[in-house]
Amino acid sequence: MRLASSVLWSPEELKQRLNALECLNSLCWTGRLQSGFFPTEPRSSRLRRVLHALDGFTAGVSHREIGLALFGRARVEQDWADPGDHLRDTVRRAVRRGRSLMNGGYKRLLL
Repeated sequence: MRLASSVLWSPEELKQRLNALECLNSLCWTGRLQSGFFPTEPRSSRLRRVLHALDGFTAGVSHREIGLALFGRARVEQDWADPGDHLRDTVRRAVRRGRSLMNGGYKRLLL
């Protein structure tokens, strides 16, 4: 039993290896990578917003201008002065998260 456990992969490793082989097989047959093998990252829309906010911040753009780029003029004109500051807080958090990623936090995404 010990020999089998040292030779065989864990179920998760086996699943990853089989997926890799299926992807390679598909590439060989079709000549291109199929999108089904690369599902969209659930956090991708949030990360995209964070990176756009970071770009604006590093360019010296105001938070309001970042909000305009992220959410559009109509939303900013309607919600920017809202007493709850929800939209402003969203922009502030996006900038703060972007700066955190820029300063080494991106490594946590890769693990």
